[in-house]
Amino acid sequence: MSSIRHTAAARLVQADARVLSWWRVLCGLAVLNVCLWLAVLHLVRTSGVYGGLQMALSGVYVMVCAYRSMLPRVDLERLVVVDTRLSSIFLGRAAATVAEICFALQLGLLVHQLGGHAGMPLVQAAAWAIPVFMVVAQGFCWHSVLTLNHITQAVESSLWAAGFCWMAALLGVIALDTSGWVQWVALFGILASMSFVGYVVSVDVPMYWRRYQHGRARGQTYMRLDQGARDAWQRRVQSGSWAAWKADALWLTPYFSVGVWISIGMVCIPG
Repeated sequence: MSSIRHTAAARLVQADARVLSWWRVLCGLAVLNVCLWLAVLHLVRTSGVYGGLQMALSGVYVMVCAYRSMLPRVDLERLVVVDTRLSSIFLGRAAATVAEICFALQLGLLVHQLGGHAGMPLVQAAAWAIPVFMVVAQGFCWHSVLTLNHITQAVESSLWAAGFCWMAALLGVIALDTSGWVQWVALFGILASMSFVGYVVSVDVPMYWRRYQHGRARGQTYMRLDQGARDAWQRRVQSGSWAAWKADALWLTPYFSVGVWISIGMVCIPG
């Protein structure tokens, strides 16, 4: 990690001070999050299938987010802070796909755990619909990355929001018929889920819709999937301008901080 930071810093001398500061924060978060996960691995006693799965899934998510934090990119714009081969849009999206599926499985597993504590087998069965929303979303995400069409990126975000709405509904059922720590975890999950949905509906989807409309207005042509795959593998647009990054920094920063902390926190739920 230190070698990546040294090489990257040398290439960012001309970057806007705000971009440099933001990138350094992301690098610090990467190191912090890896340390937190390792601390949980060594200090928190996990048991049973739930604990082992949560720890493994969280580990994948944490490590991929650390990689993406140190080499941030915006997929459709092919935007990168550091121009290295490891900053490949295709490579980053492939890693993100694996990580996001792991995170989605963690969410389904969490509701399944709480449903088990509450004695609700129907809720446990319904919990596996949560990752289904997010796995389907990956297909729309890849379509947008390869074709450069922002409309399917808006669909992807909407599917994540739908998955979190379903999760909040299941947690509501659990919260109504439980007490103690199970109820408190369910209530926190509802609050976190609906906060995410509110963010997606008010920030993410409108941003992608505006980009789609802007693309249509300037007559943007969309790529075939094979063309897009080559383009995503090879093309990178390095930018040190804060104006180019500030809109996406709004979601990238909580993604690599709060999202990772929630992933690590799910490891600590009793199985």
